[in-house]
Amino acid sequence: MIDTIVDVLTRVPVEHRDSAEENLLAFAEEAGHKQVAALGARILAHLDPDGREPDAVEPVVPARELFLRRKRTGMWELNGTFDDETGTRASALLDALAECRTADEGPDFRTLPQRYGDAFSDALDLALNSSDLPIQAGERAHVMVAVSLEDLRSGVGRATLGDTGEMTAAEARVHACDSMIIPAVLGEKSEPLNLGRLRRLISAGLRRALFLRDRGCTFPGCHRPPRHCQGHHIRHWADGGPTDLNNLVLLCAHHHRLMHRSGWEVRIAPDGLPEFLPPTFIDKRRKPRRNNLHEPLPFAA
Repeated sequence: MIDTIVDVLTRVPVEHRDSAEENLLAFAEEAGHKQVAALGARILAHLDPDGREPDAVEPVVPARELFLRRKRTGMWELNGTFDDETGTRASALLDALAECRTADEGPDFRTLPQRYGDAFSDALDLALNSSDLPIQAGERAHVMVAVSLEDLRSGVGRATLGDTGEMTAAEARVHACDSMIIPAVLGEKSEPLNLGRLRRLISAGLRRALFLRDRGCTFPGCHRPPRHCQGHHIRHWADGGPTDLNNLVLLCAHHHRLMHRSGWEVRIAPDGLPEFLPPTFIDKRRKPRRNNLHEPLPFAA
């Protein structure tokens, strides 16, 4: 009962505390605990009908900071501090994208930090490919890459990335297939020959057709869904390859790079579906392989 009286008195305005204490103690000599608590509630309702003033009128803005800077080596350094909700969402997203790869090119030897780094890169691709991305200067966010036509065809040399960065010409070939990194292909006198017009980039309609046909990354054993994939030209567009369904396959970012840097080859089989030929060090006979992990359309042949 004493605790009840003390609790009431701590909430009574100071100027009325003495009289309230006198009334409660006198009542407590003859009444029980419930009756004293009820009297205390009536006193508070009479003296302070609005209750305590809220601690803050406006909700507290979550504390979020992010620092991103480019080092002289060309590597970027990122660190930041986030509130618990944002950190939990980021962890869930990166965990989902950082799973060990299971595909026919062999085991995944990446460390956990390396898997998280690749997952962050994949998350950026998902964001850049979103139709909800804010418009800047009349366009969706993108990065411009300048590379000479000769270097793009050979894959040897350097390309300028954005305002200050660099990448290899071989890497530029990867992004030239289908990406929000738009290549500006230059001639001998640095005149623009191609600025990533729609005749090369995969249209929305063609992308939907790829999604329906391939159902995800087509590399054997890869489980990545269509939204994590890019369109890959079987015959590179710089070599005269057309941007049509029979010259395109869906590949996740990892296997897209693998196709540009390894002995794997891809082709469209007579039934219209992609199949892959492994390098000889994996299979001397180079027996064609397919990805059977993605469920085909229920009415597909």
